[in-house]
Amino acid sequence: MRLRALRVVAGLCGACFGSSVVTAQVQPATPIPPQMPPAAAQPTQEDHPTLVLPEPSPRWIYVLEPVFPYLVASKVWILDGDDLSIKGMVNGGYTPNAVMSHDKSRFWLAETYWSRGSRGVRTDVVTAFDSKTLDPVGEVVLPNGRFLVVPKKHNATLTSDGRFLLSFNMDPAFSLSVVDVKEMKYLGELDTQGCSLAFPTGDRSVASVCPDGRFVHLTFDETGRAITSELGQPFFDSENDPVFEHAAVHRPSKQAFFISYEGWVYPVRLDGMPKVAERWKLQGPGDEEWRPGGWQLAAFHAASNRLFVTMHKGGKWTHKQAGDEVWVFDTVAKKRLHRLPLEHHSPTIAVSQDERPLLFALTETAILTSYDATTFEKKAERTGLGITPWLLYTFGE
Repeated sequence: MRLRALRVVAGLCGACFGSSVVTAQVQPATPIPPQMPPAAAQPTQEDHPTLVLPEPSPRWIYVLEPVFPYLVASKVWILDGDDLSIKGMVNGGYTPNAVMSHDKSRFWLAETYWSRGSRGVRTDVVTAFDSKTLDPVGEVVLPNGRFLVVPKKHNATLTSDGRFLLSFNMDPAFSLSVVDVKEMKYLGELDTQGCSLAFPTGDRSVASVCPDGRFVHLTFDETGRAITSELGQPFFDSENDPVFEHAAVHRPSKQAFFISYEGWVYPVRLDGMPKVAERWKLQGPGDEEWRPGGWQLAAFHAASNRLFVTMHKGGKWTHKQAGDEVWVFDTVAKKRLHRLPLEHHSPTIAVSQDERPLLFALTETAILTSYDATTFEKKAERTGLGITPWLLYTFGE
């Protein structure tokens, strides 16, 4: 066909100029040399092996990233706390909440999906992940949904024996969804009487914080059905000096420290009905300009009785301002031991629970830094950890 076309074109041109018809000659195509030498060719790998992690170390840090520009697809980054090398990563749904198992074998995400990505039929689930393979190994649908908000650490928790996961919900009544994570089965809802979040107080009990500054304490049976509900006495002024929702909680020792916007520390014993001890102040003489602030702003290392809090200079109601420093307190003596200036403003911190603890500070610009929590020597720094990392978790806290 190409030869015939060339003949026609040549003939037409000849007719135009009054010349004889010229037949075009077809030249053989120049061979194209191979793009790659045979010796450099590699076989195609059809199988994609997955590495298996060792048992998680208490010094590993799990970073929950809701990915605010693309909220329907979140991530959990897993890093070695000593050098901040990445051990693995899992994907999650819309604004998830993470829960770590007591035996390190699992972690769970309470998460939300839509059938068409950002629209369609909504499904709320609790997904179990194997902590070594990072594979999803089970899923439970939450038929009444869950509270969709910027991830908060105490939106979901495990009971003291690790049997039941409790997920905060508002539909519109406030409740806790009860999931048996051994049987991977949804059991029902616990009415929290308008109170929020979940703080474990026993094998079959949990507390929530109420708008008027008190706790409600709930007990339930093996089927997830409520047995008792008891209201405590107000312990903080929710109008003039509220407490941060991100209390520093250590489940094994049943200790918690709720911190107010003005810097009051409320020690709470989470063993049955919460017991609030005498409050004490973070700031001393000359510290009047300083206030606590951030998101996950406090962490507690139980073995050393040390409380870590992000602090900044600011006026009243600057409670969301990230920390310029981390102040370290002896919770028995109720006194400050150290002030750690931060290279990067950090709203979120965490501490590992091993004998040589690490302190982690996370910025709003995706920088994670680890410090020796005893000597306060900087250990490592990692930049560009996703887009919007937000919460920090460790096993054993």
